[in-house]
Amino acid sequence: MTQDRLARIDAEQATDEQKRVIAKLGEGRGRIPTPFNIWLHNPRLAEGMEIIGTHVDHSPVLSEAETEVAILSTAVFWNALYVIANHRRHALKSGIPEPVVAAILEKRRPEGASGRLGLVCDAVSEILAGGSINDARFARYDAELGRAAIAELLVTIGYFTSISLGMTLHALKPKD
Repeated sequence: MTQDRLARIDAEQATDEQKRVIAKLGEGRGRIPTPFNIWLHNPRLAEGMEIIGTHVDHSPVLSEAETEVAILSTAVFWNALYVIANHRRHALKSGIPEPVVAAILEKRRPEGASGRLGLVCDAVSEILAGGSINDARFARYDAELGRAAIAELLVTIGYFTSISLGMTLHALKPKD
């Protein structure tokens, strides 16, 4: 595989605009998350992504496990090995049972996921499939998850699509 192509931003040599975003990242995250080394080359973009990323990390609508289902499923969809390795750990830590994580990694419908978590697994799978969701399925997602959760899932999938593609494009190897 190609060498890591990530051009990390040195906070000491950053532009004033980059330093402003780095400071904001420090407030919300306490560090510069790896994908921001891609986005900081365009500070305005990085600023917007920081708002979305911090929101996803602290979703008021989805549980940590539900968020991790969306993240891991998106990473698997894009075959983003760096993100898969990182969020497999997060998924297990969030309380998602190992068989559910294994099913997501194998691109199968998790049999062990029931209740709201199972419904989130179904919704994420259907959203990532790209086909239209029939009226009955959408009505179920709307009734049982709600429009706010549907919106959160869409934003989480979109945000982690960008991360997955970015980590793969920049040839980051998974952390052990």
